[in-house]
Amino acid sequence: MRKSAISLLLIGLSALAMPATVQAQLGNSFTADQARQARDRGAVIPLKDIFRRLKQQHGGYQIDANLYNRGNRQVYVIDWMTGKNERIRVEVDAKTGRVIG
Repeated sequence: MRKSAISLLLIGLSALAMPATVQAQLGNSFTADQARQARDRGAVIPLKDIFRRLKQQHGGYQIDANLYNRGNRQVYVIDWMTGKNERIRVEVDAKTGRVIG
């Protein structure tokens, strides 16, 4: 009985630790609240400004966007559907708005 309880406890603890591991693999992503706070502080450019530039360059629309810490800077990773129905992934320096990948 005691071994079963310890096994269940260890399984439960390992499940709690998993999200941190997954988050680290993704490059330390921001939550929606953290991204809003960074925008409100002026630490990052608002996504609407970047979306406007992408629409001018490629047409189309945004599919997904996330803010990550990469090294010593914040980066938006944006999935975009172009006006030619091509899906592209764009990495943008969130402080300067410059496309970096």
